[in-house]
Amino acid sequence: YIISNGNFHVNHHTKIQCDRVWIRFGGNVEIGSYTNINSGSEIRSDESVIIGSYNQISYDVNIWDTNTHTIYKSEKRSEITRKYFPYFGYEIEKPLTSPIVVGDNCWIGERSSIMKGTQIGDNVIVGYNTMLLNKIIESNKRVVQDINLRIL
Repeated sequence: YIISNGNFHVNHHTKIQCDRVWIRFGGNVEIGSYTNINSGSEIRSDESVIIGSYNQISYDVNIWDTNTHTIYKSEKRSEITRKYFPYFGYEIEKPLTSPIVVGDNCWIGERSSIMKGTQIGDNVIVGYNTMLLNKIIESNKRVVQDINLRIL
């Protein structure tokens, strides 16, 4: 867990095996009770990630409320790289963010990505390798991604 100016709250009977929880720029991560997050997964928060209770989050799932990097002009990125070497990709200001909310009793499939601005209701199944960016998924839906995103 890497917490740099932020909050991390986990309720009871929750198992977190994910590879990394990275909170910075005052970000907030809240995880409800009886939720399982499997290995290979990662949570990044520069604003807010709220995950409800009784969720099953599979392997290699990314949950990021942030772009992770500010997009600088090449001159500025070069200046930052020289100044903070050997730390590449150093961030001096908060990137673009938007909160994430995952309701209760959801199942997030392996290799899925829940990206900034996504709101998932209760009892939602997100299929294998599905990416959601700035989407609202109502309760009791299934979401799969093949060539197109389908909400069933």
